[in-house]
Amino acid sequence: MIDETILDEILPVPDIEELREEKIAELQEEGFAITNYHSGGIFYTIMMILLRIKVELVELLRTVLSQMTISSAIGGWLDLKACDYSKVRKEAQKTRGKVTLSRGEGGEAVKVPLGHIFKTSKDINGEQLRYYVLEETVLQKGVLSVDVPVEAEIAGSRYNVPKGQITETLTYIAGIDTITNGKSWLTLEGSDIEDDESFRARILRSWADLAQRPVAETYQNAAESVQGVLCARVEDQLPRGQGTIDVIVTGTAGTATGTTLAAVVSAIADIIGPCDDVLVKSSETVTQDVAVTITISTTASAEDAVAQATTAITNLFTIRTDQTLNELVHADVIHAVKSAAPAAKNVKVTVPESDMYLDVNKVILLGALNITVERM
Repeated sequence: MIDETILDEILPVPDIEELREEKIAELQEEGFAITNYHSGGIFYTIMMILLRIKVELVELLRTVLSQMTISSAIGGWLDLKACDYSKVRKEAQKTRGKVTLSRGEGGEAVKVPLGHIFKTSKDINGEQLRYYVLEETVLQKGVLSVDVPVEAEIAGSRYNVPKGQITETLTYIAGIDTITNGKSWLTLEGSDIEDDESFRARILRSWADLAQRPVAETYQNAAESVQGVLCARVEDQLPRGQGTIDVIVTGTAGTATGTTLAAVVSAIADIIGPCDDVLVKSSETVTQDVAVTITISTTASAEDAVAQATTAITNLFTIRTDQTLNELVHADVIHAVKSAAPAAKNVKVTVPESDMYLDVNKVILLGALNITVERM
């Protein structure tokens, strides 16, 4: 929205009490026939309704004015303004990947039907994420494991779960011992509908699309227009020698999948300069274990404190545009835990031993989480 001080200068909102006094003074000066301006009177009520309409009309005009520029428009208004720049907001996308079924020893063939449902364990709120099998898959006789292609029930980045989270099945499958998703289980990142700030940044970079030769922002805009791309960084200072440009893509799950990278390559194919040697690659993910010690009072629930701290730290590692993905700061972890767990009197991060600041091309993901509770 446009700054309130600017709006107050252009379209100040009148005070309804001052409007009332001014209007009564004007009517009395003109010798208006009605002289009862007391609260509760019919004329007074009608006058106050009209004055309220005037105030609300000014407030409406302030809102409309705020939505007339790219820098301040939000929601649907921003979508309308984006049409003038030939830009469209990225829609949400469903996660796709492979769930691995395995058994300890060979046996008869096991068939997993189309539409079968695998799911995660319940979280602190009792919610589970469900994934549907995309095609009938058979674990052949004597074979110990098979990868089953699945798709998330609903579009969104929350379905880009880390390894080892999809461990349950809606209906029992005889002959299967374990269900899991591996480290590189994703084949297509799920993504949320593009937020206003990311969309606004792409629109404002539209001027780079008009350059006779592509510049860094031209490549960045093309890459970030692809679904599944959280952000892209362009290294145009000859990273691999004369004429080289690197486009580093961060997906909504961290490391961009091959499908997303191929889509980025396709998106920039038509804008590559005649002398540009462009390499599209993914950000690197670094898995970091975290250990936290929480001190609570003697009467507080340790179970609740652990559950709340787990949710807080997990959310802290969520990959999104407003996160600094290559940094892990103790103070951020402590603040997140104390905000989510009221019973926590003190929070100490023991792993990692110090703050982490990695290269800008790296993304820190949460590994094993260990939470220890101590009593005061």
